[in-house]
Amino acid sequence: MATASAETGPKVTVVIAIDRSPQAEEAFNWYAKTLHNSNNKVLLVHCPENPTVKVSEGMHLPEGEWQKMKDGEKKETHELITKYTQKMKECGIEHTEYKTMHGPKPGEAIVQAAKNAKATYIVMGTRGMGTIRRTIMGSVSNYVLHESSIPVIICRNQSK
Repeated sequence: MATASAETGPKVTVVIAIDRSPQAEEAFNWYAKTLHNSNNKVLLVHCPENPTVKVSEGMHLPEGEWQKMKDGEKKETHELITKYTQKMKECGIEHTEYKTMHGPKPGEAIVQAAKNAKATYIVMGTRGMGTIRRTIMGSVSNYVLHESSIPVIICRNQSK
């Protein structure tokens, strides 16, 4: 197998799916420790959950409530960017980009972000849901694994 030096080899684009979960952080840490090469370009993809309204409340929210929920999401996203910017500095990861993808289905957004970036592979964590819960709710990692046209590395929670 031929290898290229960091200075002359082609850039490998890696998509890392992140959120506020410890599983996403473990996947990032595993990538940084195990796979990162200084020539890699890292694209961190965050798919924030849209605010939800309880059906029992109807489609009407009290004045300003929707904006308050959106502002909370923006604050959480900013905190996430700050956290991972610091982690990348600590790990010596320089070629990075951050992308927030909005939509109802995070799995679809991650696959689309990887496709748009012409990524080489995707790294993500998994929450390790049981069979019944995964069947009812779906699994983002399962969706990405089966729908992506590029390799997907799913990092299991090491603290279990």
